[in-house]
Amino acid sequence: MTIQLIQKNSAFQPLSLGVGFGSSVPQGWLSLLTQPLLIIVGLTGVGKSTVISNLMEERLDLSLLPNRRTLTDDIIIPKMAKDEQSLSYFCRVQRFNYTRQYREKFSGGMAHVLSQLWINPQQLQTQLIFDGLRGKDEVDYAVKVFPKAKFIVLDAPNKVRLQRILKRNDAFDSVKTINSNSQNKSVDLEKLTSFAALGMSEASSVFNSTEEQEILGWVRDGSVTLKELQDKLKIVIQEQQNYDSVSTRLTLEEMAPKRTLVIDTTVYNPQQAASQILSYLKVNQPMECLSMS
Repeated sequence: MTIQLIQKNSAFQPLSLGVGFGSSVPQGWLSLLTQPLLIIVGLTGVGKSTVISNLMEERLDLSLLPNRRTLTDDIIIPKMAKDEQSLSYFCRVQRFNYTRQYREKFSGGMAHVLSQLWINPQQLQTQLIFDGLRGKDEVDYAVKVFPKAKFIVLDAPNKVRLQRILKRNDAFDSVKTINSNSQNKSVDLEKLTSFAALGMSEASSVFNSTEEQEILGWVRDGSVTLKELQDKLKIVIQEQQNYDSVSTRLTLEEMAPKRTLVIDTTVYNPQQAASQILSYLKVNQPMECLSMS
């Protein structure tokens, strides 16, 4: 498979200890394409960070690559927004737009970025983990260009993901307010009986009617504010539209069944999920150090 370079003869850009990006590669560095990666796959709120944290506690011989947020900030957004006067780094919805634009220009999206990373084997000598990929296009590309990679799919229902996003209070989840009638008009909580009344009828395509009433009930009983719910719903909706989790999982199970492990994080807590991952790796292939090929 031919991989399209983002920019030929580009200056080498260090990203973290032993990890860099660009075409002018220092002598002795290795392409990530040849390495036995462990790639975490999952949408916001499935529990990736907590599972990875437990993995790192269980095994000291693991190395985290720069994650999706970092690669989006350092590579994708500057590439896609270079003509804009100000970059919307801190709006989750706009970030989805940037990553979609990148995916339209470079097949594979984030997996394409990952394919152009280089590592210094003198500084990284342990199992490499990447957090993470999303969507059918990204995993399809990754399966083809990373023959030694294994994929851990973390999954959770959309309602659970929404609850977790609301509870985690992460500044990264901020959404830029758009001056529109649906956002600025006051809403009578007694009449808040549908997503349409919230100004977000598109949410009905993500949640069923029972979930809709339960979610709206969080505002009515004061568990969350109207704006909090609107902002976090935008994230879930946009993410689902850009990266359907079902087709992502099915693609991996069809293309790389022996290299894929699926974990429902509503069934297994982070520690149990980490243990499952380690057991899976031991059975299918011992933890690998960097390959010099």
